[in-house]
Amino acid sequence: MQRFRSVLMQPWFDQLSPWQKELLHISLELYEREERMHSAFSDYSFVLFPAAKAYEGFLKQYLFDLGLISATTYADKRFRIGRALNPDVHPIRRDEWWLYDDVKRLCGADIAAAVWKTWLECRNQVFHYFPHNERRLTLEETAGRLSMVLSTMEQATHCQLKKN
Repeated sequence: MQRFRSVLMQPWFDQLSPWQKELLHISLELYEREERMHSAFSDYSFVLFPAAKAYEGFLKQYLFDLGLISATTYADKRFRIGRALNPDVHPIRRDEWWLYDDVKRLCGADIAAAVWKTWLECRNQVFHYFPHNERRLTLEETAGRLSMVLSTMEQATHCQLKKN
């Protein structure tokens, strides 16, 4: 966690829920343990999983705090972040649940793109199994993905605080 310790001291980190903080701590502790032990796993995705889960919770809260989703939608099991934030949704399919342009309008193109890219690379492509495309993460790649999650959460939080 030495590599990431300064993040945990940042004011934006205090905006996270206790569960999101706990999940991020788990990922960072797993990373530190694997770095120290020099394990020889072929895939370190498991280190990223808790952070990806925290990121999903963060995004739901973020969209709620920006006023883009209601409390009902926030709690709805059918609401899909991946669809809501996907800039590539065909224009015909863009409805009230497609929120990419709303995030872009409120927080700028860079943050909207970062939120999507982080979702895609640190959650979707890590969690899903693709039979003809093994997605394995080295420990160093995992560290990069952890940094991406933390950086995106920080940037999005700064935008959210400016809006509130």
